[in-house]
Amino acid sequence: MLGLQGIALVTGAARGIGRATAVAFARAGVAGIHLTDVRSTLLEDTAKDAISAAMNPNFRVFTSVVDATKEDQVVQMVNDTVKTFGRVDYAANIAGVLDISSVTADVTMAEYDRVNNINARGVFMCMREELRAMRKQDPVVHIPGRPAIRGAITNLGSLAGQLAAPGMNSYTASKHAVVGMTKAAALNHALDAIRVNVVCPGFVDTEMLGDVWDVDQSEGVREVIPMKRMGRPEEIADHVLFSVSQLSSYMTGHSWIVDGGYGIA
Repeated sequence: MLGLQGIALVTGAARGIGRATAVAFARAGVAGIHLTDVRSTLLEDTAKDAISAAMNPNFRVFTSVVDATKEDQVVQMVNDTVKTFGRVDYAANIAGVLDISSVTADVTMAEYDRVNNINARGVFMCMREELRAMRKQDPVVHIPGRPAIRGAITNLGSLAGQLAAPGMNSYTASKHAVVGMTKAAALNHALDAIRVNVVCPGFVDTEMLGDVWDVDQSEGVREVIPMKRMGRPEEIADHVLFSVSQLSSYMTGHSWIVDGGYGIA
């Protein structure tokens, strides 16, 4: 239904939303996926899950340990995707970190730089290299009746890229940056037949959130979400896949807020 028969690249694929996105791509019928993360063992587990879920009989997957803050590694990541599969049709830039630490006056520049190097600079470098590769490839029709497209990119933002929350200074800045760079890239490359969008989740029940919050904090958040629960990684992955698919062929530069109604409560 989604018409995803091409090649996908997923960063931050070792766990959480990245893993769910990788498995969803495989289940949707893509021909191949390049999975990347800094956690090699967990990355291989994701690859196994993707193989088990794959619907395309010719499905292929390969993994690379990539630090998204290192420009040379990001360049190599995209080059390896094209070298292995011939092109990259869909890119999901999921890699990132969560930071909940201190009020603005107490933020150190080391803390600020660490978060923004991964969440903002890292996403920008990934997106830039993906755009460079996509501009060189021929447009393809994935669904009859829809226009041919060279590629589609979805960045992972956050509700923190739309709002602000106490103690989330560096993280909020980084996710606002992701929203802004997504809009700029979408505008700059619309005539290249490349679409760029951003998915902005609210609170999602992932290992990353569990790393920084205890049970009481998680329960407190659930109470203020209208749906009275956190999102699931698979629910965010659904929006990532829709936004790169040709079912959203007239959408670019858009921010998808997926938060269980938290932002309107």
